[in-house]
Amino acid sequence: MHAYLLSGGFCLLVISGGSASESVLKQSDVVFMYQADQATYEQYGATVLAWGGTPTASSREMADKAGVKFFASVGMVTEFSRYYERFPQSYEAGLCRDLDGQPVKVPWLTDHQHKGVPYWWCCTHQPQFRQYLRERVVESVQAGADGLHIDDHLGTAGGLWLGICFCDQCVAAFQHYLQLQPAETRVRLGVNAPADFDYRDVLRQWRAAAATDQQRPVTQHPLWSEWTVFQGRAAAQFMLELRELAATTAGRPIPVGANAGLLWPRHLADYQAIDLFSAETDHHAGDTRLTDLPLVAYRMADAVERPYAATAGGGDWAYIKEHELPGIVRSWVALAYAAGHCFMVPHRQWCYTAEKGTHWYDGPADRFAPLYRFVRAHAQWLDGYHSHADVAVVLPHQSFAQDPQRWFDMLQQLAAANVSYRIVLTGDELVDRPLTASALTGGQLCLVPDRASLLPADAELLEAYAAEHTTYASVPEVLSAVAPAVRVQADGMVRALPRIAAGSAVVHLLNYQYDVKRDDVTPIANVAVQVDLQTLGVAGAATCRVLAPDAPPQTLPVDAGRVTVPQLGLWSLLVF
Repeated sequence: MHAYLLSGGFCLLVISGGSASESVLKQSDVVFMYQADQATYEQYGATVLAWGGTPTASSREMADKAGVKFFASVGMVTEFSRYYERFPQSYEAGLCRDLDGQPVKVPWLTDHQHKGVPYWWCCTHQPQFRQYLRERVVESVQAGADGLHIDDHLGTAGGLWLGICFCDQCVAAFQHYLQLQPAETRVRLGVNAPADFDYRDVLRQWRAAAATDQQRPVTQHPLWSEWTVFQGRAAAQFMLELRELAATTAGRPIPVGANAGLLWPRHLADYQAIDLFSAETDHHAGDTRLTDLPLVAYRMADAVERPYAATAGGGDWAYIKEHELPGIVRSWVALAYAAGHCFMVPHRQWCYTAEKGTHWYDGPADRFAPLYRFVRAHAQWLDGYHSHADVAVVLPHQSFAQDPQRWFDMLQQLAAANVSYRIVLTGDELVDRPLTASALTGGQLCLVPDRASLLPADAELLEAYAAEHTTYASVPEVLSAVAPAVRVQADGMVRALPRIAAGSAVVHLLNYQYDVKRDDVTPIANVAVQVDLQTLGVAGAATCRVLAPDAPPQTLPVDAGRVTVPQLGLWSLLVF
């Protein structure tokens, strides 16, 4: 383990010796979000419990009998009642404060109260709340957790969009942060006397100078971006401290997961403290059609070499429950595994709407369990494979944080054209991810839509690469040049996701012809698939085996890389 001092005085601990996530989650794992009974674990073939709460003797025994790895969960935002009980007389000392010094409610828990007190957002800069979280980590590990899950892992930094936090601790810490900045940085920021700088007072004066408060939200202040970096780095540092505390308590490394929904900007701030993402992920259930958006999250996870166990968002699950649409959820499950990641079992999923508040969805096991048993039965064609990429997309984190929709739109165009892509993530002041020469190699085309957002060292490396290779600045340009390794002709919408291992390739075919009236996909007949066998490392393959959750296995002939699938249901694996 090595320590590096980041600008601003935050110390970043980097674990050496390869990715800590290598054995934390397998592509064929069946992940439960919350606890279930032993019979339910066995019904689905469960292998991991991701948000298990604090282990008890009985819950630990059930998990052990089912062979389930138990991740205890600690919430930075959702545990207000427990925090209140720990500090009933002084709980207010740990609350986030807005610019007027008032506490702020957690927006998706506004229907929650504990002993008449609303669920306030608590501040991870405040010593009392930090003490509470440390105690929870120690308690969870000592109770026998195999791993640790942190919900709302960014703490205070996760609520910046609410205009927080301006408690005394945050203001003082930002002042210290500014004092440690290089002189040229302080000049750029317009901070001439950092030792006397009070950002709370500055913002109050700035707001007072406007005609109305509404015309000047604090998030529009010129220093807000620097405040965001400061808060994000502090969040990352605290996660590293909790990780180290868990390992020290256990006397061994403890894998750490987090609810880091990678479609949300800045949730990679602390990825170096995290071994896996088990996260809420937008699926747009209300559109009642399939979306490629979760694929962006899976490719972002690939970019930092971490596994991703997804669930849908609270609004998604509320829609699924209200309209009774388990069929579209089956497609979400298939997409996650086809992309090389996992989708948490739809058992007791959190639902939320402004009208109903918190409620729960328990999906029909007869629709879901067979799909997960299919995954377990064919683990050999999932584990150890990695996604083939036709195009490498260089994505500067700063650019993504500023306008995620722009990137969603570009990556959607690639997915819709069945061009398999990988993301080459580059860092910024918040995310430590330097570009490497090896990240650009591999034979695929290179798409660079935003050179201007690259850090100087990354831009220099890219220019050296571009001197010897063609790079593309827009999606239309790269689409006109790319030759996908897998091409599909079908009377309906199909996605093809090729994955490869030494001497083997598996092409995942996903049927996107979802019919909301039937709550199922419409089968597609005679799907023609043209595979570049040499590119996928299986030159000379004369047959392929077809595996599907809704049909018996079959072997099909391959003629010069061409194979015709007689009927595509929900999902098929073409094993070469």
